[in-house]
Amino acid sequence: MKIVEAGNFEIYNIKPNAIPIILNCNAFGSGEHETTKSCLEIISKIDLHGKKVLDVGSGTGILSFASLKKGAKLAVCFDISLEACINLKENAQYNRLNKIYTVCSTIDAIKSTFDVIFANIYSSIILSNIKKIDDLLNKGGLLIASGINYEYNFEIRNEFTKLGYETLKTMFLEDYVTMVLKK
Repeated sequence: MKIVEAGNFEIYNIKPNAIPIILNCNAFGSGEHETTKSCLEIISKIDLHGKKVLDVGSGTGILSFASLKKGAKLAVCFDISLEACINLKENAQYNRLNKIYTVCSTIDAIKSTFDVIFANIYSSIILSNIKKIDDLLNKGGLLIASGINYEYNFEIRNEFTKLGYETLKTMFLEDYVTMVLKK
């Protein structure tokens, strides 16, 4: 939640009296959108200590920053927008985070595997990349998928269930769905 505003910079907490995140918001991910808020709520409740995180369509980097400040070992972020990648690198400096890597490309450029994947993106992008996301997530890993329209909720859960995923949580927001799936 926003606690201080000064110029273009805003400071957010993932929950009251928790970890501050400084953002210059020139890309998606200010912390105000319901899908980002739900992902931040999940981050505040899961153990990220020592985990490798992948942020699909990272925007400002807010989800990766919160993950690193909660103990993640490293975060790899990618976005197809050059502006978003530049903004993310600036925001990482503002937050004094150095275990964050930015890739300005598509999911095909990612070659490692991860313990936690955030995909706070359009439903159609999640659906068209299910196999790639699955290949990048370690067995026992968590997928936090958000930005899912209600009409795609069942289809996305069903496709991941076919791959052996367990649905741990489904959050029905005002306009979207956020889900936590375990591989």
